[in-house]
Amino acid sequence: MRILGSAGPAAVCLLSLLPSLWPPACPAAIEAGGSLALTTDDVYRGISQTCGHPAAQADLHLREGGTSAWTAFAGAWGSAGLGGSRCGGAKELDPYVGYSLALTPSLDVTLTYTHYAFPGGDYANPHLSGSRYDYDQLAMSWGIAQRLHLTLAWTPDALRYRRYEDSFRGEQNRGAFACGAEWRQPLPFRLSLTAGVGYDRMADPFGTGYGFWSLGLTHAAGPLELDLGYFRTAERAVRLFGPDSAGGRVSATVLWRF
Repeated sequence: MRILGSAGPAAVCLLSLLPSLWPPACPAAIEAGGSLALTTDDVYRGISQTCGHPAAQADLHLREGGTSAWTAFAGAWGSAGLGGSRCGGAKELDPYVGYSLALTPSLDVTLTYTHYAFPGGDYANPHLSGSRYDYDQLAMSWGIAQRLHLTLAWTPDALRYRRYEDSFRGEQNRGAFACGAEWRQPLPFRLSLTAGVGYDRMADPFGTGYGFWSLGLTHAAGPLELDLGYFRTAERAVRLFGPDSAGGRVSATVLWRF
C-alpha cells in the first residue's frame, strides 16, 4: 500500500522512545509472510511508476509480537514493470523495518523506515534524463478505529533542481515531506470502499509539491484480494511528470497473501 508524508522531529522523538516503549522480556512469536500481486499500473501518490504499464509485485516480511500491543517487522517489497520501454519496465526494490504500537483499542501508531531503490528504469520526470534516484524515507502513521489512516513521511535526500548557467541539474540535497489520509468503509459482500487524499513535496524537485486523491473498491476473500482504484493528481504533477505518469488513471490489482 502506498500513501504518505513528514515525520521529522516527531518521528525522531518517537524513535528515541522505542526502548522505553518496548515491553519487558516475554515470549515472542516470529512469523513470516508476504504477498504476490499483478497490477495494471503501479501508482504511488497519484504517479504511475511504470508510465501506465502493468507490473508484477511481491512482498516478503518477518513480524515479531510479544504481546497484542506491539509488533516489530522487517521485509522487502519489489515491483517489476512489464512494459517494453525503460520507464514501462522500471524495477523497484524497497527494504523496510518498522515498529507498531497499539496505544488504545482504537488507536495505533506505526513508525517505518524504507529505502526506495530503482535498479532500472528512467526517472519519471520528463525534464530529467538517466536512471532514477534512490532515496530514504521515515514515515509515521496513525490508525484510528481501523477506519481512518493518517500518514506523515520525510526524506533527507530528495531531488532538487539547481541552475548551472543556462541548464538545470539534479542533486539529492533536500529534505522534503509528503502526507496523506485514507478512509476505509466496510460494505456488504466482503467489499470495502476507500477514499484517499494527500500532498507530496518529495517528488517535486522545485519543492512546491502537488496534491493527489483516489477512490477505490476492494473485495477480500481469504488470502485473495481484488482492488480497483481511480487516481487523480493536480495539474502541476502533469507538468512535472507528463501525461503518461500523472493526471487521471485507473488501476486494477489482484493480490494473494501467504
